[in-house]
Amino acid sequence: MRRPHRSEPKQGPGVRQGMPTPWHFINPYEIQSMRKTLVALPVLVACGAALAQSSVTIYGVLDIHVGKVKGGKWGVSNGEGYVLPAASNVATAAKDGFNSTTVLGFRGSEDLGGGLRANFNLQTGGFDLSTGSTALAFSRESWVGLESSSLGAVQFGRSASLAAKVMGPYDLNGNSYSSAFANSGLSSVLWYGTSRRSDQIQYATPNMSGVVVRAAYTAKGDASPNGVELPATARGSLSGGATYQVGKLSVSAFGESKKSSAPGARAAYAAGVMYDFSVVKVSATFNRRELGGHGQNVGWNSFKANGFAGGGGKGFTLGAQAPISVANIGFQIARNTDTKVNAYEVYGNYALSKRTRLYVDFGKTTGVNASASIAPTATLSGSNAVPRNPYVLAAGIVHTF
Repeated sequence: MRRPHRSEPKQGPGVRQGMPTPWHFINPYEIQSMRKTLVALPVLVACGAALAQSSVTIYGVLDIHVGKVKGGKWGVSNGEGYVLPAASNVATAAKDGFNSTTVLGFRGSEDLGGGLRANFNLQTGGFDLSTGSTALAFSRESWVGLESSSLGAVQFGRSASLAAKVMGPYDLNGNSYSSAFANSGLSSVLWYGTSRRSDQIQYATPNMSGVVVRAAYTAKGDASPNGVELPATARGSLSGGATYQVGKLSVSAFGESKKSSAPGARAAYAAGVMYDFSVVKVSATFNRRELGGHGQNVGWNSFKANGFAGGGGKGFTLGAQAPISVANIGFQIARNTDTKVNAYEVYGNYALSKRTRLYVDFGKTTGVNASASIAPTATLSGSNAVPRNPYVLAAGIVHTF
């Protein structure tokens, strides 16, 4: 559903230097920090020559929790939704982490000289730590690109949407299952039901006195069932956004043209502002999604196997997060003015080190009607019945490497 990409600061606005840094302070859609060089020596090619200043890095995030949803039972990984087994009944749907997405990735870079670099990134889809099940397809990141210190960066392939890159940091707790942004149906990360885009050409400018501008294009001819639109209704799509970040202030705006000619499709846009007062960091956003409101179950589309089928709406979010030594506590609320769904979350994080932290998350909605279960298909897990005004509660651990 989510989460979890580009050359950006390793820490979000207002993160104090020197303190252990929970991963959600890092832009969660590319995980550009957490470096651990796997290959740092020159690599010998077939002809025997050495490729100087070439490296490959392995990185990842591991997240597991004990939790529950309203109407469900406590258990390991039980806070991630109302999912049914797949139609084959061989296994339940994989659960990929509550607060963060559990992933494994490989990133590489080669210095081509003159300030130019060739880069690539391969990142798996989430896998289930509670059962060990995984599909090692690189469905989150699979791209190759070029980066110039003076001209910016371009990449080709599948990666996080620009909406996730530009607006994701304004969700102070990241795209957790407790996210008020997602559970109100407003999250920019989950426009079109996914934080990923296939067949993209993306461009980002260098940092120009605190301003970074981004643009992306997907041609109509590249339409495929990739979580966005089917070829029958797809249109060529353009998205763009900008972020101004100086000191403790961050301001962003973003827009994405509609990707479908189907009735009800519309352009999506969002704007956000964030400021760190040292004693508390505050965030506010406005989001208009790619569809209008579609009933009062929109708030829990992230808890349903059919995901985007119920998504849509527009509205506002507010958040506040306070540091307490190596910990933080936060509160966020969201109001979907189309569907009249309200959502809020309360959370806390405690950093055991720069790479390991504990978390507790609670999220709840109001104005959400109960819904019946959705039977699974041959290729998709269905969802159990969702009670009126559901909630989720989880406590877990995240380790990054």
